[in-house]
Amino acid sequence: MTMANGSGRPSQAGRLWLLIGIALLAYCVAGNWLVLPGYRRFLAQDAAGGEVGGAALIWGATRTIAWMLSFHVGALCVAYAALRAQGDAVRGFRRGFLACGAVWIGLWAIPGLPGPYTAFFASTGVLIMATIIAVFWSARANATRDGTFFASSRDHWRIAGYFFFALATWDICGLGSVGGILDPDGAARAASQGLVVAQTSKLIVELAIAWLLVAVAALPVRRF
Repeated sequence: MTMANGSGRPSQAGRLWLLIGIALLAYCVAGNWLVLPGYRRFLAQDAAGGEVGGAALIWGATRTIAWMLSFHVGALCVAYAALRAQGDAVRGFRRGFLACGAVWIGLWAIPGLPGPYTAFFASTGVLIMATIIAVFWSARANATRDGTFFASSRDHWRIAGYFFFALATWDICGLGSVGGILDPDGAARAASQGLVVAQTSKLIVELAIAWLLVAVAALPVRRF
């Protein structure tokens, strides 16, 4: 693997990004026991008309927001560390990836979005299906007559695609836990209806972006 500093060793900056990402992902896992139970109690209490205020609300909100962002920011850090290991050849790409990833996480953090829009989900679904077909068609076109594939130097596009697949995976888990869809009769489920709609919209966008990035990586080498 080509290292960012050209000396055969990972750069200190790349290692730092990796360690920060791993720490955030570890907090993401720990939050299922440290944060999620309290958040669900808050949703149930809010649905019942109760009030929570003062320092308890501030502390709880801070922990919850940090936990909800931990996976996305952690995945961004790990993906960026992987892109740094690709070397200076993809410096511009990784900077653009970091900026676009940060912008998407900022949009993702907006608690509610308008919707649901049937046309939005239908059109995005068609886009995803068309992209999936393009990915496998490109893989077929990339194959040589003896069944092997041309070498590709577009691993950075795949890493970016994997990042958005990771975010989509997390959002699917969140719909079942935080969104409460696995407990349709629970008080938390009714209280989080708006969250479920918003997260579903973000999920399909993440899947569309991920498949588009993978499609770019799978384009026939001779035609790119």
